[in-house]
Amino acid sequence: MRVINMAHGEFIMMGAYTGYVAQLWIAGYAVAILAALPLAFAVGFSAGVLPDRLVIRRLYDRPLETLLATFGVSIALQQLVRTVFGTQARPLTAPAWLDGQLAFNDVVAIRCIRIAIFVLALLFLALSLLVMTRTRLGLEVRVVTQNPRMAASMGIDPDRINMPTFGLGSGIAGIAGVAIGLYAQVTSEIGRQYIVQSFMTVVVGGVGNIWGTLLGASLIGGLQKVIEWFNPAKTLAAQTYMILFIIAFIRFRPRGIIALRGRAAGD
Repeated sequence: MRVINMAHGEFIMMGAYTGYVAQLWIAGYAVAILAALPLAFAVGFSAGVLPDRLVIRRLYDRPLETLLATFGVSIALQQLVRTVFGTQARPLTAPAWLDGQLAFNDVVAIRCIRIAIFVLALLFLALSLLVMTRTRLGLEVRVVTQNPRMAASMGIDPDRINMPTFGLGSGIAGIAGVAIGLYAQVTSEIGRQYIVQSFMTVVVGGVGNIWGTLLGASLIGGLQKVIEWFNPAKTLAAQTYMILFIIAFIRFRPRGIIALRGRAAGD
């Protein structure tokens, strides 16, 4: 969409707080989490559509200005959450059956909560691919994001398609917030730490390609854990090495692992 969204982390944050509120009102941790997923999607979708209609739609094709505008949106959303929930960290409790871990040997063990999040991510990857490749909305989204002028000449209103596109991404971020909140403290800062990694994933994988996003996320996540394994007490150093790798990668492959082809590649 040619929008640099600096507020994406705040949509994650709002999803995490949606999970917290769901656990306050719904008895049973498992039932509350299951109910929180569609609620978080709805909250994230609404939180994304509102600034898109009020601000971002006037800045399409001006990425640097969208960066500034969405940065202001992120500050406003953080302050709104601080006003409503305060600055104290809020708990989001996982069901008891996710408390254990899957041990492969004395060295390798994976927490059940992380396995559940991995399965959830695969599920929404499949749903995203299904929507983008098997539905009319997905076809129109791909057409508008690749060539909005040609789409308009064929009778598709780009402004009508941009709204659900932005909302869909924001809604999925809200669901990610519920998942992240199960193992991290829910605060107004919870989404900020994922912004840089999100941008690196998209740039490395290739802008505008879901499979590229999957490859970029796998490469960055796997490489970062390998670096942390060699430097277990230096997480910041691992992130620094990771950024240096990304810089070198972009230097030799600026369009990412899966580059756009055709007319869209020239934008």
